[in-house]
Amino acid sequence: MIFSKLFKKRRGQEYGPEYDQSEYATLQTENIVTELNQSQGSQTKTYVVDLCEQMINTSRDLSDAKEEYELVTNYLKDVQVIEDLDDEIREPLAERASCVAKLEKQRTDFLKTERRISDTQFEQMQEEEEHLPGIIKRFKSNESYLDAIKKDMAYLEGKKLEWNMARNEAVKVQKSMRKAAIYLFVLFATLMALLGILSWYLKTDLRLFMTIVAIIAVSYGGYVLIRFQNAGRGIRRADVNRNHAVTLENHVKIKYVNIKNAVDFTSEKFHVRNAYELQYLYEQYLEEAREKEQFRKTSDELNYYSKSLIDFLHRLRLYDSRVWINHANAIVDSRELVELKHNLLARRQKIRGRIEYSIRSIEDMKKEVIRNMDQMGNQAPQILDILRKVEVMNSGGQRQAPKAKKEEKGENVTKEE
Repeated sequence: MIFSKLFKKRRGQEYGPEYDQSEYATLQTENIVTELNQSQGSQTKTYVVDLCEQMINTSRDLSDAKEEYELVTNYLKDVQVIEDLDDEIREPLAERASCVAKLEKQRTDFLKTERRISDTQFEQMQEEEEHLPGIIKRFKSNESYLDAIKKDMAYLEGKKLEWNMARNEAVKVQKSMRKAAIYLFVLFATLMALLGILSWYLKTDLRLFMTIVAIIAVSYGGYVLIRFQNAGRGIRRADVNRNHAVTLENHVKIKYVNIKNAVDFTSEKFHVRNAYELQYLYEQYLEEAREKEQFRKTSDELNYYSKSLIDFLHRLRLYDSRVWINHANAIVDSRELVELKHNLLARRQKIRGRIEYSIRSIEDMKKEVIRNMDQMGNQAPQILDILRKVEVMNSGGQRQAPKAKKEEKGENVTKEE
């Protein structure tokens, strides 16, 4: 099978102009396997080449596991150093770690807090912060004035309707009185004519009756005339009052439009419906601004105490001082430190199992390759060269495979394992 680029750069590393023995062996082994793949051969040769490729992959995993094992071991040594500290050193260290843990919790709680207002609203409020109290005050005043104007407009509209009804009623009265006057005149003329005919026909003096009818007609006619004149005055008064109400309403409408424009402008500018909503938004902004300022101070203090903690841990010659920023509680609380140590020991045990399994797999594949060496012909030297270089890769140059028995007996780091 075609197999190329067996060894890629590990993430986070770059090779410099010089290679150690293991890296040089890796590159050389890759070249040899590529040459073997490019040549024609039997099934046995293909099988052996596949085994070589598997050994190379397993060796790379073994190298990564050794690095991780070494890293975990160094962290365990740091834990042991912190466990063995005297009280004189532990107290200032725990004080710094306690401050870091407390401030980190405050910062985490703030980041988990649900935002009260959006970033856009916050920025707008921040720009108008100095003027917002006055804007809210004017907004409330304008809304109150707008409500009063609406009431005035409703009152004037009612008055217009009232005077219209009064005018219509007066017009009806005039029409009724006009008809009544006509009926009265016709009736009076008819009665007078009838009385005159009767007086002439009967040769009787009916002037008394005529006088009574005339008095009644004059009285009723005076009543009709007075009602007609009063209705006329009512029409004129209704027209005057209605025109006055219309004039006042027009002035009020102009004020309404101006105030309404001011209210709408403020509502659209801050995306609110009324002054109370703007007041609530402003209060939320003040609260969030206070929290952000507290967060900024907390971050500054956290940076200060984190640097102080790291500097203190540097003096203890730990392998990695910065990692303890995320485990400050473990420095303060011995129970968390024990739990952290237990997790590291369990993790290292799993890595050791991976290493042992990888070593056994490589040894088994190596035996299988050696068993089939006789059938490789003139390519046997290349296979032997691969085996030697795989052995160099597994030795890891300066990195050696962990020895469980030695660590379990001779090192303080693993005495609880």
